[in-house]
Amino acid sequence: MEEKEAKVRELFVKMLEDAAKYAVEYKFYAEDMKDYHEVVQWKFGPIRGYQIFDETKYSFKIDEEVEDPTLVLGTKDLDLAYQFLNDEFDHWPAFTGSKFLVGIKGPDGKYKEKRIGKMTGFAPGNSPKTSSSKENVPPKQRRVSARLVRIPVFRPIMERTSDPENSNTVRIPINESLGTYENESIPLAVLEYFINKASHVYIFQQCPCRALADCKNYDQYLGCLALGNGVLRMNTFGRIGTKEEALERSRLAVASGLLPSLGRVKGDTIVYHALPEQGDLMHICFCCPCCCVEAFGKDSPMYLKGKYTKMEGVSVTVNTDLCKGCEQECLDVCIYGSMGIIDGVAVVDWENKNRCKGCGRCERACPTGAITITIEEDAVDRMIARIETSVDVSENFVKR
Repeated sequence: MEEKEAKVRELFVKMLEDAAKYAVEYKFYAEDMKDYHEVVQWKFGPIRGYQIFDETKYSFKIDEEVEDPTLVLGTKDLDLAYQFLNDEFDHWPAFTGSKFLVGIKGPDGKYKEKRIGKMTGFAPGNSPKTSSSKENVPPKQRRVSARLVRIPVFRPIMERTSDPENSNTVRIPINESLGTYENESIPLAVLEYFINKASHVYIFQQCPCRALADCKNYDQYLGCLALGNGVLRMNTFGRIGTKEEALERSRLAVASGLLPSLGRVKGDTIVYHALPEQGDLMHICFCCPCCCVEAFGKDSPMYLKGKYTKMEGVSVTVNTDLCKGCEQECLDVCIYGSMGIIDGVAVVDWENKNRCKGCGRCERACPTGAITITIEEDAVDRMIARIETSVDVSENFVKR
């Protein structure tokens, strides 16, 4: 056996064995793997082996091929295999740009093998339909990317990419019931504060989420904004713009019912080619409920939670006397999986997992007026102060 092949095989065996330890030692393993069933066949050059994830049960075999895998992963390139197994990829886009292959069974029952970058993405609509895309299949297995991030070997690269501990974003509700801030609607006042302070502005030519999903409900060309010195490093589908253009886009987006989120997001900085990520780039997204990439955040493993937080001082409550438990309104519009029905009444954060981000969609959708969203008097100032602890969009940026 050649030396390179021997090294890859050694790392592969270690990966299979480490997954068994992970299943025992990771405290959220049972929660992350609930309703998760995957039979993964690995192929690294001539090296073979497979893993079976059956909720909390895990098993593996080396030097064997399983009869009917749900995923086939690997590469013929042993150098690439060594890099992957030795955890040498800096971030997810670099990995998806490699010749690593994914094989999935299509609707016709035949396996189709493509480069991983063709199979996965950060936005919905970028993954092909597979036999696992049936309505009765848990959300965790409807998309290839959602299936991969639960396999332990992918966790380090995803954590480096998303860096949830250092990312700092907030969702700003657009509900009129929240009132105004300095005589302006709250979302526009917050956006104008940062846009007017920004040294540079970047205008995206379209929303990547809506474009990839071919959204029919909202304008695909009301795309994101980026602010700060980091804009000068960006190389993606957009251009340097003016503050006037950014303010106009913000007004159009809010008027269209799109919810803004803003803050420091390491993953976006990587995807939009604005590295190094150093706290001088703010991303502003205008999200629809049907295509937003956050819609799949509720199905993410626990290690990826925490990037998006609720705006300070925002509360969502349900009047039990008015609620009819209709299920089809607040549950349908909540992209975070926060709303549930217990004893015929809607409950916010029904699983006590702190999922509610205070976006306010449920209040606007409730047909009986049972849901109320409120905001504390100094909430906007507190939110701005928190965001500014992690990202500086001004010309006087000092690396954080």
